Formats: sequence, structure tokens, C-alpha cells
Amino acid sequence: MNNMKKSARRVFWLLALCFFLLLGYLGKLALVDREEISANSYNIRMRTDVDGIQRGDILDKNGEVLATSVQQEDGSYLREYNRARMAAHITGYSSVGKTGVEAAANFELMTPYRELLQRIQGLLSGTDPRGNDVVLAVDMDIQSIAGDLLGSAKGAVVVMEPSTGRVLAMQAYPDFDPNTVSADWEYLVSDEDSPLVNRATQGLYPPGSTFKTITALAAMEYFPDWQNFTYTCTGEEEFQDKVIHCYNNRAHGTVDMAGAMAASCNCYFAALAEEIGADNLSKEMEACGITADYGFDLAYSNSIMHLNADSTESELVETAIGQGKTSVSPLYMAMLISAIANDGIMMEPYIIDHMQYYNGETGKTTVPNKLMSICTPEEAAALKEMLIGVVESGTGTAAQISGVTVAGKTGTAENATGKDHSWFVGYAPAEDPQVSIAVIIENSEAYGSATPIAGKVLKAALEKMAE
Repeated sequence: MNNMKKSARRVFWLLALCFFLLLGYLGKLALVDREEISANSYNIRMRTDVDGIQRGDILDKNGEVLATSVQQEDGSYLREYNRARMAAHITGYSSVGKTGVEAAANFELMTPYRELLQRIQGLLSGTDPRGNDVVLAVDMDIQSIAGDLLGSAKGAVVVMEPSTGRVLAMQAYPDFDPNTVSADWEYLVSDEDSPLVNRATQGLYPPGSTFKTITALAAMEYFPDWQNFTYTCTGEEEFQDKVIHCYNNRAHGTVDMAGAMAASCNCYFAALAEEIGADNLSKEMEACGITADYGFDLAYSNSIMHLNADSTESELVETAIGQGKTSVSPLYMAMLISAIANDGIMMEPYIIDHMQYYNGETGKTTVPNKLMSICTPEEAAALKEMLIGVVESGTGTAAQISGVTVAGKTGTAENATGKDHSWFVGYAPAEDPQVSIAVIIENSEAYGSATPIAGKVLKAALEKMAE
């Protein structure tokens, strides 16, 4: 009998434990995870909005309405996008499912502030409760200039504020009209150019010579004699079974790191990588956040790296000049150059600034947050001087701005299509960075270089921020 009582008590406490664990889990879902679940693309409720609630607006930092809900004759609401394609990859769409900010902020957009009060007021005015408005960090003036300069070139432009991680503009092309997604769906999902893909956050590309910023930081960290290291470039050099060519096989002669950075000398950085070693370069890549999860508001692809301690010399030298199996997004490259501009501190990127309630009050606000330190302020300063040289007298002169010192790095990325991509990453003013940028142009032979586009967008952004 005593054994039966003990067994019954054990079963009771086991069931009680399971009950409280289930209760706790349900509480976590309701209180902690509700926003994440609301924005999850696998949530079938993302396909429809809640009846009787007017979805909140999406606005840029200056209050321009980018997305709003217009009531139809039958009482339902139709989403309208006032800037259509110019902000398509930011706002996303709310029709055949949801993407962009429409998905990321779905919970807030559909959650009325003081809902009971709004419903009481609605009984008198005949209006539905209204969800919260979402105010972005994006400046549509900068966004429009970036879009106009990108034009019909496949690629992306990301503009950031280095000290905060605030995304001021994010353009990608090909794009789409969020107003007509439902009607255009079959075309959009079958188009080989993938217009629904946000190339700024989801596109992955070989970084080309922009990666030399990481190789340089690795040398500063792991090669004590980097300042005295020189290499005589003849235009090409064989490393193990890999022949490294400089652009057009141009011979740069004897160069140090600053000269090699300005001329974008592949042979120098390949030789430098041998001094650094594959293990150390891979450690530096991780230290620079290339594999980090940075929790951006919009859907994004993580960068890819394959270099490790067991990599061959061929893999090492290819990686060191931004080729091989390394792939990065324009957003990551904007974060990287922003960190260099910000004394080595990489900030978490964000595009949603704050929520705004129906009565004009400010709700939840994004607070800038440090993601990691990728290098010391001294290393960032040394690299800055080299990047200034790139724009003043090296491969990046097309990014110059009259009266402003620009620091940056160009890149030409070979890829599987056989058509080179053009990169530029940089920031300005170099002595007091206010704006940073990453630009990628696919098939640059047909669409031109990323460098002049970057210079013009930087100039426009600085002028806008000075107003």
C-alpha cells in the first residue's frame, strides 16, 4: 500500500511539473515570442489582416507616408504604397503574404494602442481601431537619389550612419511594384532576375578587393612586421597551383601595404596572406563579424566563409583578395566599412526607428547597440589613411567629393557568370565620419562602375544630413 501511495505521488508531481512547464511555455509564446511569431513567414495569418482593424502606416524619418491603408466600399482595407518601386524592398508588400517592414513590424502595424478606447471612440465616429504606425530610419530623399543613380543596373546600394548603425537608404534592383504584387505574382516568382529578392540584404557576392580591408586588419593583428613588408609586383605570381593576376596584369613594382591598397595590388595581398596564414586570416574574418548573426529587421542572408586552418595555399591567397568561396551581402559590407569608420566598433544595423501611436505619441524606439569590436582604434586609423589614399590617388578617384575627404576601397569581383561585379565601400568625411556606403553593380562591363555612384550618393547624403 505504501509503495502504491509513493507511486501515485510521483505520478502526481510529474503531471504537475508537466502542467506548469506547459503553462510556462504557453506564457512565453503569448508574452515573449508573440511579435516574432506574428512576423514569421510561416505564420498563415500573415496572409490576411485582422477584420475590423486598420493597419498602421509606414513612414520615412521625415514623416513621408510610404504605405497606408485605404478603406474600400465593402469596408475592407487595401494597402497602398505611395512610393511604389522606389521603396519596394524596404516596405515589402502585404497581399500575397508579407515581406519587408510589412512582415517585420506586422505585430505593431496590427496592434491598436489603447484598443478599448479606440473602439469606444469608433462607435461614435464610425471608424475602426488603427494599428501603430512604423517610422523608419530611412530618408526617402537619399533613397530616391540612390535609386535614380542605380537605375536599371542590377545591384544594390546601402547607406548607413557609422556611429549608430542606422540605415539611411537601401536600394536594390531589379525591383517590383508592391501595389500590383497580386496581379503580377506569376511573373514575379518566375522571372529569372528574381525581383522579389532584396539584393541589398539577401544577395551574396564575392567581395573582390574590398575584402583587402580584412586582410590588412589580419596583418595588423597577426604579422608584427607588416609595416615593413614590401613586395615586388610583376603583374602576376604563382602560389601553389594558383596564378594570381593583378588587374590587366599590370605590374605595380615594389609596394608596401599603403601602395598596394591604393593600387589594389592582388599579388601583394596574396603574398601578405602567406605571412598571415590561413588559420589567422579565418580568425580575423570571424572577428570582423562575417559569420555573425546581426538580427537585422528585414530578411537577410548570412555571409559565407570556407577558410580554416586546413585550407590550402591556393584557397588562402584567393580568399585574401576577395575571391574563392567567400560571399558577402552589401549590408554586411556597409557594416564592415562603418565599423572601420567608427574606430573599430561595429553597430547593429537597424531600419525601424520607432513606433508611433494613433494619437501622435512615440512608442517603442530602437536604441543603437554595439554588435562587436572588429579592431582597435589605432588599427582603424592606420587603415583609414590607406583608404584615403585609394580615393585621393588610387583606384577610387571617381568617388572624390569636392571639399570633403573620402576614404574607401574599390573591388572587382569575378563570379560564375563570367561577368565581373563592381564594388565600392567607403565613408565620409574621413576625419569625422557621418555617412558610410556599400555599392555593388552586377555585370559592370554593361552597367558601369560602382565608384562614381557611391561618390554621388555620399555627397547627397552629407548635404541632406547637414540641413
